[in-house]
Amino acid sequence: MKRFITFTLCLLLCVVTLGLSGCGNKDKGKVDTSVATHGNGGMVVSRGDYVYFVNGYTSYTTFTKSNLSSSFDIGGLYRAKLNDNGGFEYDENGSLIGAEKLSSKLVGFESTSLYVFGNHIYYATPITEVDKQGGLQTSKLEFRRSSITGGKADVIYQSKAEASNTDFEFYYADGRVYLMINENGTLKRVNGFGKFNVSKVDTNVKTLVLPRDTDDVFSSDSYKNIFYTKANEDGKIEIYNYNVASNKAEYKQTTEYKTLELQEYKFGHLYFKASENSYPSYTYYYRVDATENAIRSMSVEKLTSDKDYTALYLLDNETDGYIAQSSDKTYYLTYRQGGESTPVPIADTKIDIMTIKNGYIYLKSSNDIKRINIYNLKNNGDRTQETVLTIEGLQSYSYDIDDHNLYVYANKGDHTYLYSINVSNIVEDESFEHTLLGVYNNSDIEAE
Repeated sequence: MKRFITFTLCLLLCVVTLGLSGCGNKDKGKVDTSVATHGNGGMVVSRGDYVYFVNGYTSYTTFTKSNLSSSFDIGGLYRAKLNDNGGFEYDENGSLIGAEKLSSKLVGFESTSLYVFGNHIYYATPITEVDKQGGLQTSKLEFRRSSITGGKADVIYQSKAEASNTDFEFYYADGRVYLMINENGTLKRVNGFGKFNVSKVDTNVKTLVLPRDTDDVFSSDSYKNIFYTKANEDGKIEIYNYNVASNKAEYKQTTEYKTLELQEYKFGHLYFKASENSYPSYTYYYRVDATENAIRSMSVEKLTSDKDYTALYLLDNETDGYIAQSSDKTYYLTYRQGGESTPVPIADTKIDIMTIKNGYIYLKSSNDIKRINIYNLKNNGDRTQETVLTIEGLQSYSYDIDDHNLYVYANKGDHTYLYSINVSNIVEDESFEHTLLGVYNNSDIEAE
């Protein structure tokens, strides 16, 4: 009788488990794609009725040997449920009602990046262990995964290089999650499931583009392909196309450029800057269709003329206009076939561009956030810098934006918090609103 009960219980457990992960681990590591994720790679990620965010900013340098076990509220990982109107509820102090802490690790820091794939959230945090010499390793990154409801977090990978020499991105490819990471020129792929196995992709990588699909990680396959450059034995620069899913370089192309630095992948194009001669050398910006035939033939389009541009920003809603900066000015460029462009001055200074979204350039000026309407600039030369709002203690660590809100760090009291600024559908004479995305520390709450 005891044997029969045991068998029946095991069968029942298998049937119940089948609906979750498949009996016999058939689908182990597979991602539930029934609910889309928006905003992967930023400071704020949404999935279904929940928004995941960091409760402010704390530098990794705050760690000392005496507080390695500290539980971080400011800089910790939280989530909050949206109400029926798609917004949040706040208490009398301005803190979110119902915000849940998911991790006390330091998540809101210099390398803040949140990703939600299926029922797991992935993030970076400083390594809090000491090395063999007894020194802290908080300048290096540790990558973790936990349930979207919180609980124990698994360590996926600990970086071997300083964070300043590390590029990374999480990808969903063919039903599984991978971490792509470049450490001092060594490119690796790390499984975000199972035993978190690590495989070396290539070494001596010079420049790298890690495309990010921030809108819906399940609707596009552009995330499967990344691009990088390295020099071959003859010293010539090669462009590689690597497929995250297959874990191999699909193709490569040897170029004749003397210098080449990849910039970005967008709108099906690979953007880069390069020089054709060693000296004298002008550096031009180019784009090429990110297809095998186009890259193999290097059918490039030159985007800039002989002006010495030091930075190029891509717009989010068109492929024929760009923001370029020289050492002392900012321009809007219109692409024309043949490599010529018409520069339209935006500002007589090199403005501090925060981000570009929905036809606006957002810029920081002291404690002010301003924006320039690109449509008005193109059509009538209007360079007006509209003030979005002024936030005392506005910080420059990083910025994030989606279709509705601009997210920034600003000081309040002794701490730095994450704020959300509604920048969508604002008509003339309406004021911009900003709200705390998080929970204030008691010491920062103003006394009545």
